[in-house]
Amino acid sequence: MRLLLDEMLSPAIARELRSRGHDVTAVAGDPGREALPDPQVLALARAEHRALVTNNLRDFRPLHHEAITPGGAGHFGMIFIPGSYRRTRAGTGKIITALEPILAQYPGEADLANGEAWL
Repeated sequence: MRLLLDEMLSPAIARELRSRGHDVTAVAGDPGREALPDPQVLALARAEHRALVTNNLRDFRPLHHEAITPGGAGHFGMIFIPGSYRRTRAGTGKIITALEPILAQYPGEADLANGEAWL
């Protein structure tokens, strides 16, 4: 599975996961992607065949349901991070550690398609 990290997540997470052999990109740190509206972030993940990793549950849970309803555009998966994960330097390691088993569980590009996973 390939991942796109939503804007609130540090690009350091993507760098570390790439160093471990995973295909991960981040919205943060990419001027062409930062500040995109949430529907466009999901469309970007869909176009790149990536599962989206976010802790923006308020906005992306409804987008997830809209995408998977009959006639919806679908997506390549969403990984939701609960609020108990802090976006601090120490939290970055915890997020990386929690993402690795999910990446192992869903190795194929479409293994989490239209589904969701939680850290």
